[in-house]
Amino acid sequence: ETFQGHTDEITCIDISADSTLLVCGTWRGTTWIWSMETNKLVVGPLKFKNRADFEVPVGAVRFSQDSKKFAVKSSVGKCLEVWDVQAQKLDLSVGEGHYCQGISIFPPLFWATKDRTIVTSFSFTDGPNDVDEPKMIYEFDPSTLETVGAPFEGHTRYIESLALSFDCALLASSSSYDPAIKLWAFESRQLLACLDFHDPQTPNNLIFSPNLHQLAYTAWV
Repeated sequence: ETFQGHTDEITCIDISADSTLLVCGTWRGTTWIWSMETNKLVVGPLKFKNRADFEVPVGAVRFSQDSKKFAVKSSVGKCLEVWDVQAQKLDLSVGEGHYCQGISIFPPLFWATKDRTIVTSFSFTDGPNDVDEPKMIYEFDPSTLETVGAPFEGHTRYIESLALSFDCALLASSSSYDPAIKLWAFESRQLLACLDFHDPQTPNNLIFSPNLHQLAYTAWV
């Protein structure tokens, strides 16, 4: 069976840790949740917060590990929201939906260390595209959406993908404009390695193996 109910182009999905719910974000800034058991729509559409009347695509969605909340981020990393699944209401929001001309990126977000923080690339500035791009990675307190600790700094242009290891010990990030994959110690923010690439091979998606021995990536060629 298929999950039916929306008409917008899907940009991202996630499945809850208990495998009961599926959430998707769309190009028109809406979020929908289905039951994995019945394939029925249970929540949605939930409208993403926009700065103006134009529609800002959803760039990433992710359930909390206890499946009670989900986080949603705009496609260019200028707005982050936390929603209550059961109450179907917005708990917290930081930033506003915003469009950067010529930029269409969808780096993921993660609930880390047993839902104590949310990790993603983000930009708090508003200026020319190369100034306000999400070039840094932040940890957010999900109860306040205030940043926690120092950001991960090192990329010179916008971050296209992130990967957090299953034990939350390692973080990997990639940008096709550096172009490089950077490997960080998550807790200390120490940069452990930088893997440089040369055109036409540029990384754009990352994932750790469950045993942390390997990091897989896809690339633009």
